[in-house]
Amino acid sequence: MQSALLPPPITGQSHHHQGYPAPGADHAAARQGAMDLESILSEAHSAYRLGDFTRALQLCQTVYIGNNVNRPDILLLIGAIYYQLGNYKQCIAFNDRCIMLDPHMAEAHANLANALQQLSNFDMAMIYYQSALRLKPTFTDAYNNLASALVQKGMVPAALQCYQAALQINPQLVDVHNNLGDLWRAQGQLGRIEAQNCYQEALHIDAHYAPAWRGLGDLYREATDHNQAIIYYQEAVKLRPTYADAYTGLGVSLKESKRKDEAEACFQQVVRLRPGCALSLGNLAGVYYEQGKLDMAIATYQEAIACEPQFPEAYNNLGNALREAGRTDEAVQCYTICIQLQFRAPGTPAVARALAANPQAAAAQQAQRLSVAYNNLGGILKMQGRAQEAIACYEHVALLQPDSPEAHANLASAYKDAARQDTAIQRYQRALQLRPDFPEAFANLVHSLQCICDWTERPALFSRLENEVQRDLAAGRLPPVQPFHAMAYPFSADLALAISSKYAEHCAVTASRLGLTNLLTHPPAQPLAPGERLRIAYVSSDFGNHPLSHLMASVFGLHDRTRVEVFCYALSPSDNSEWRCRIEGEAEHFLDVSAWGIPDIARRISADGIQVAINLNGYTKGARNEIFALWPAPVQASYMGFPATTGASFLPYLITDPVVAPESCRHCYSEHLALMPNCYFVNDYKGAHMDVLDEATLPPRSEIGLPDDKIVYACSNQLYKYDPETFTTWCSILNRVPNSVLWLLRFPPYGEPRIRAEAAARGVDPARIIFTDVAAKPVHIKRSGVADVFLDTPLCNAHTTGCDVLWGGCPMVTLPLERMASRVAASLCYATGLGSEMVVASQSEYEELAVSLGVNHQKRNHLRHRLKRARLRCPLFDTAQWVRDLEKVFFGMWDIHCQGNGPRTFEVA
Repeated sequence: MQSALLPPPITGQSHHHQGYPAPGADHAAARQGAMDLESILSEAHSAYRLGDFTRALQLCQTVYIGNNVNRPDILLLIGAIYYQLGNYKQCIAFNDRCIMLDPHMAEAHANLANALQQLSNFDMAMIYYQSALRLKPTFTDAYNNLASALVQKGMVPAALQCYQAALQINPQLVDVHNNLGDLWRAQGQLGRIEAQNCYQEALHIDAHYAPAWRGLGDLYREATDHNQAIIYYQEAVKLRPTYADAYTGLGVSLKESKRKDEAEACFQQVVRLRPGCALSLGNLAGVYYEQGKLDMAIATYQEAIACEPQFPEAYNNLGNALREAGRTDEAVQCYTICIQLQFRAPGTPAVARALAANPQAAAAQQAQRLSVAYNNLGGILKMQGRAQEAIACYEHVALLQPDSPEAHANLASAYKDAARQDTAIQRYQRALQLRPDFPEAFANLVHSLQCICDWTERPALFSRLENEVQRDLAAGRLPPVQPFHAMAYPFSADLALAISSKYAEHCAVTASRLGLTNLLTHPPAQPLAPGERLRIAYVSSDFGNHPLSHLMASVFGLHDRTRVEVFCYALSPSDNSEWRCRIEGEAEHFLDVSAWGIPDIARRISADGIQVAINLNGYTKGARNEIFALWPAPVQASYMGFPATTGASFLPYLITDPVVAPESCRHCYSEHLALMPNCYFVNDYKGAHMDVLDEATLPPRSEIGLPDDKIVYACSNQLYKYDPETFTTWCSILNRVPNSVLWLLRFPPYGEPRIRAEAAARGVDPARIIFTDVAAKPVHIKRSGVADVFLDTPLCNAHTTGCDVLWGGCPMVTLPLERMASRVAASLCYATGLGSEMVVASQSEYEELAVSLGVNHQKRNHLRHRLKRARLRCPLFDTAQWVRDLEKVFFGMWDIHCQGNGPRTFEVA
């Protein structure tokens, strides 16, 4: 701890010759002037001691300027005042003049050294401290402050010697004991006992010495004993109510002890004590952020930045708050500025000194700080679908921290999002080499291998993965497998439900921290009055060029506006696609809330008087399920986006159908089921793709790379839906129908060599496997009808792809299992009226039906002809009637709500 020296009291004695006054009246006047001078100086000293430094300076300037007095004691006092005012250059100037007049005044040397140290000129400061000690060997303050300069230079042993020298002169120096304790504490665990002894010795000398209580608080806080730290900090602030450092430490320990309201009060007190201090504002903003008070956190971080524009951590943390508030573009800006600031300079003077004192440790710290910002920026870019930019960020992190398993895992995830599974797998494997027990990296490695059909160790991998999921669930932790991935895994229905439920619980906890303290208001639970319309909300991040909008584009405008008032809340900005433009134009109310915070979206849904809110995302990319966890509407349901149970109490309904969710499969769901007639799965093909019905517009097989003289079996599902058992069946089908090929989608491309190798291992010529690149939606639907038979994937069916295939007039073979994602294709098939000819009950039946359709040309052609004829009249493609049926579901849920005995499962006729 460093302080300016208080100059000695001024007596009437001058330190230099002023001459002799003339006798008589002039002598009396001079004597009176000297008395006035000493009176003014005495008043200046009093103002200094009271901390009124501005007043003290005004008085000294009156003496110094008005009387042309040039005395060392006055210069020393003025220098001390300038030090307290933070004007260190003026402090140096006046002490320098003092030394010129009296080179032996040790106090001037020491005060000049103090100012030099504040300006980070530690080398010169040490020279002047040593001069002061040569002049006054018992000058304990000079020893104390010299030790501080030595610490800043990283010369810890020399600093320890200085403190010890001061204590040899006077063992009762309580502040030196405290400073020595601080120095030992800075040495980490090795210095802990010595530090504690120093603080306790200081308190033995003076039990009311607040800094020693603060030191003990810091010691125990750093050892994570926050309960004991709180006791010591509270003693410090009781003794010194204006002790900002103690309030800061107390706030940190209270926050770590989950006593966040008390922590907030502490940090608010620090801000009052240190107005305009960016660090104090940053601490206060941090506790606002942790309490979910995002608006207050954002405003306070912005205030901190206004006070200190070169404060990289504040930009990083502001970015976090903006991200949580849904203001992603602003968050990207903040993270970018944070990174730029950290590259521009080493940071604070303390960081610069640390770099000079211990370059290796300081470089590691700087790498860590940069890595945090790059990770945050990479995460938000990844969330925005900007995969290549995210990869660049994570590459920086991996270079900065090459031995960090998290760095490699994050980079792997970015490559995975960019469909670079080959590189992703390598990075996940590297992460697991660095940290074998890394559940998230392992889960993502398994999924990446699944995406490219690498089944080499599939049974062992899934066995380990299931064990890790069970372990985390038992410990109350969020499992490493995401619900959307679990949907296509060979997990039991109970395990898949448990995974979804845990993610729903996590979502609810997150929502509870968003600072929405009051329950949102709901419309009264009463039947609609004559002429009153039911107010429906669709909430989605997929209003755009996305399969959901490809299927539902016409739905929002087809609702009966005499009975239903529809609101669409878009969680993503416009991509200017034809689907986004259509939905915006046809929906009665369309709101782009992509830049809004979750609480604001929930408030708006509530303010709009929504009675039934539909979650079109579930656990898919871009979802903001916390909106529903805040219960903005009295009736809430999951539909379409996520074909599985959500496990969420805040989504008590799931809209589905009896084929997808028969009585025998009800245990797969947490929700009450609203069962639609025919098929719950909607499509817009009759309105958007009528050209497919004109076979003259369909591409010839040669254009796609398919043979004209072969039976073409096809599966255009993504490769992650494949499993080795099903592929074995496909190879058996090819072997039994020699004049056939298997047409697959190159999605992702890194799976192609794996599939060819698997075919060869099963006795099938790899040349009979034909891959085609992904095509635009209209082209994809047209070419779907070119195949002879579509072979579905049982674990996770063709959903949107199933509609494509059936609309194209291509028969399907599907095997429904137990969970929702494995039964959708069966529902699609039954809704054509021909389900009994396409849906099977076992793997053996699957193979037999596929072979029969391959070798029995009459049977196959007859089925194709009937399927094509059914397209314009079957329920599957009757979108207008489907919308009427969905409205019945909405009214059914509302009626049950008004009766007060719901939610409950019901079926619409």
